[in-house]
Amino acid sequence: MVEITCPQCNYTRGIPPERIPPGIRWIRCPNCGNRFEYLKNQEDVKTEKGQATPWERRLELGLWRGIRQTLKAVILSPRNMFSTMPVGGGWREPLAFGLLVGSLSTMFAFFWEFLIATSGLLKPMWGFPISLSSPIIFLCFIFLSPVLTAIDLFISSLIIHVLLLMVRGGRKGFEVTFRVVAYSQATRVWSIIPFIGSPIGWVWRTVVQIIGLKEVHQISYVRITVAFLIPLALLLLIVTSVVFLIMVL
Repeated sequence: MVEITCPQCNYTRGIPPERIPPGIRWIRCPNCGNRFEYLKNQEDVKTEKGQATPWERRLELGLWRGIRQTLKAVILSPRNMFSTMPVGGGWREPLAFGLLVGSLSTMFAFFWEFLIATSGLLKPMWGFPISLSSPIIFLCFIFLSPVLTAIDLFISSLIIHVLLLMVRGGRKGFEVTFRVVAYSQATRVWSIIPFIGSPIGWVWRTVVQIIGLKEVHQISYVRITVAFLIPLALLLLIVTSVVFLIMVL
């Protein structure tokens, strides 16, 4: 029996030698998600994961540095970010980061839409005034942005995880999917750019989520892509069915 110990959380498990694949180099701890190098002499184990995400180490790094490093890691190197992110640790930290960045980004998006609505660049549709042109409604959206962001985080995570389960890809559980969705809110900082920032952020967030889900759930890009295409396929099927019924009737 080979005793393998995680250098991050000291979780130990005995594995029969014949069950260890030949040539294996890296092992992911089932307890904390740390990925470390496998050596026959476990005293020489080297860890690939240093510590938790910069956001979760903000007391050590400082608030602004923790935020900045997390934004940079998610936006510029999502593969490294999510391959070393703990798959456990609770909901509070990723939720706090998602709410902070997501809420501020939502406020910026509402602000630019408010400017467009009040500038007269867009005409009312079918005789109805544009809602965001009202300062009261605009302020309501601003104050409600944290609530809207929280709802979006949980609903998006639930939908994505159900889609992953449909392709047998949600191996690590809902919490792991939620952590990816929450930290992917970093891409919404594109919303500070007027008009085009939100669409760019949406596309970037989708790419980051695909990369992150692949790393944390350890599944192929094919399965994740299929999972993300399921809603589009269903929508196309519904539209086709409606058009067919209209033509028949």
